[in-house]
Amino acid sequence: MIERLKEAGGLGFKATGQITADDVKSVEPIIQMEIHNSRKHPIGLLFDLTAVKDVEWKARWEEMRFLEKFGGPIARVAVIGARKWEELMGDIAGATVLMQADIRYFQPSEMMHAWHWVKTAKYAEDLPVRPMLPPGHLMSGYHPEYTDV
Repeated sequence: MIERLKEAGGLGFKATGQITADDVKSVEPIIQMEIHNSRKHPIGLLFDLTAVKDVEWKARWEEMRFLEKFGGPIARVAVIGARKWEELMGDIAGATVLMQADIRYFQPSEMMHAWHWVKTAKYAEDLPVRPMLPPGHLMSGYHPEYTDV
């Protein structure tokens, strides 16, 4: 199941249990509306995956279809996860191919920082930056000049 998180000025979701294709489809209209309301300005998303047990293959295909269609207007994605970020990175590596968003991993204890980053693209000084790129990815090691703006 995927439910919307209530946070002023932000768009976030919490996923729990087994994620199905219908779960992914259920959030699509919400994200579409946010993209439409942003009037071509990039948006940020937060996904809390701390309670996810498993993701069906059909759900992964649905994610890929969605990202191919709507990935452009999404500028930042914060991923909150209970697993090690290196493991999680493998789960979403396919999405980084179709999506040009800056995807970052945050520990569950860093939820407040994740919301701040999604909304402003600014990091807390003492928080490590954890980009989500698989090893050997074309963009591995690339650090754009504009990240500290």
